[in-house]
Amino acid sequence: MDEFFIKIYREQILDQIECAESSYTIINSANKNIDLLFVSIHHFIIHISNVVKLIQPKTSGDLDFKNYRMKNLRRKYPNLPNIDLRLVHIRNDFEHFDERIDSWIINFKQHNYADKNLGNIRAIKGLNFKDNFRQYDPVSKKLYFCGDEYPLEDLFQYIQKVKVAL
Repeated sequence: MDEFFIKIYREQILDQIECAESSYTIINSANKNIDLLFVSIHHFIIHISNVVKLIQPKTSGDLDFKNYRMKNLRRKYPNLPNIDLRLVHIRNDFEHFDERIDSWIINFKQHNYADKNLGNIRAIKGLNFKDNFRQYDPVSKKLYFCGDEYPLEDLFQYIQKVKVAL
């Protein structure tokens, strides 16, 4: 792959990292503005996912251009870290929010409902974790979405490693 194209990918990755860092700064300071907090979390996840898509994409074979891109980026920047893709599964939850709500309506009988909460996930007694759509714990820096836990600090550390590798 031409150096010019590698440079473009690098610039775009760094731009996504900068956007993710800006969102993370807001996440760490917006505890009183719940709407801003959850918008920033959503943006943070999208930007992290964009980085992952560029350097660690799902590939469908040796002839896949994404695979070609990944190999060339890793050849140029051999210290690019890998991420456990389960950590970025949260993007799918936010992107397919409608399906998550449908699943909740179909599969959970109590239909207790909580959303956009701040604090420890165990704070609401008797609430099934799946009934808690979005919750953020600023102490542990974990996001909970319909029963799944996502450590946002791990995602932040991942992009810091990517930045150093570039």
